[in-house]
Amino acid sequence: MALREGLTSMYEKNLQRYSDEFFAINIFTDIKVVFYTRSLKKYLLIGETVSFLGGYSFLQMLPTRLLGLPVSAPAELSYYRSAAPAYMLGRVTDDMADGDLDPKAFGYENFPEYVKTAKSQIRDGNVEVKRDFTLDFLLKYTLENLERDQKPGDDVRQDWDMFLDAMLVEYDRRINHKILTKAELETIDDNSFSYAHNIMLISLRSKTRFKHIEEIAQLQGKIFALADLKPELALFTCKIPKEILEEAKIDGEELMNNPNLLDGNEVIRRWMKEELATGRELYDKLKKKIPNLDFTTKAYLTFLMKGVESKIKKMEKQLN
Repeated sequence: MALREGLTSMYEKNLQRYSDEFFAINIFTDIKVVFYTRSLKKYLLIGETVSFLGGYSFLQMLPTRLLGLPVSAPAELSYYRSAAPAYMLGRVTDDMADGDLDPKAFGYENFPEYVKTAKSQIRDGNVEVKRDFTLDFLLKYTLENLERDQKPGDDVRQDWDMFLDAMLVEYDRRINHKILTKAELETIDDNSFSYAHNIMLISLRSKTRFKHIEEIAQLQGKIFALADLKPELALFTCKIPKEILEEAKIDGEELMNNPNLLDGNEVIRRWMKEELATGRELYDKLKKKIPNLDFTTKAYLTFLMKGVESKIKKMEKQLN
């Protein structure tokens, strides 16, 4: 027992000799593997884009590996060093809230436990977090980098704290099979997307903030909800307003147990067309703003809008 404790202590001491970037890169890489295994098509492009921006891409790290240099070197040199970990940690948090990732895989009994731990670190900057291959350390690393990148008037800790609140609301909706009103659903979309986008804009050192492109929240919320309506229902997340279900004479709990109840319902079809039309209006309005934004935000929004546009066009064909 004494020998085992001694070896464990020696291992932990040796770990602390490595840089923060070493741990961040390895956590980041492990998470990417999980995502790529789940859906290479869905995550590859965005994953490698933020990897490159953050100095975490294989091509950037290859020269340092061949030369025997520390794997943290590319991240040290990266201009957007907080972009990649901010995106990936946000993605993991969102997927745990949605039920796509099990918090137990990261050492947490459930999602509320993770949120409680993360919030204690966010609200108290003096909480000691040791270097390790954990989400706790990745959050510490991400926040420290974001704080270096933020501008006067920004508060990344508050943004992340509010983002966690939004994810907790999404988790509660799924776990308790809640059917929400139109106003409640729009509030969820505003909170879920606004803080996440603000954090990413800060990480990309953009001059733009969410308030300048606020249409993106309702745009993504509405279009993503329509595109994944049945899969989300199967996970007990209903994004159809309570008012619409009542008009369609569909019981929410029954619908979540049998998403095919949507098929052929004219009230649901009319609602989907209306949501899609609103989404198209938001898309067109936001697209007109892009030429007047800074280069970084142009690239960021153009990338996001391509995915949204393809979903809009696909659904327009299906509903017309």
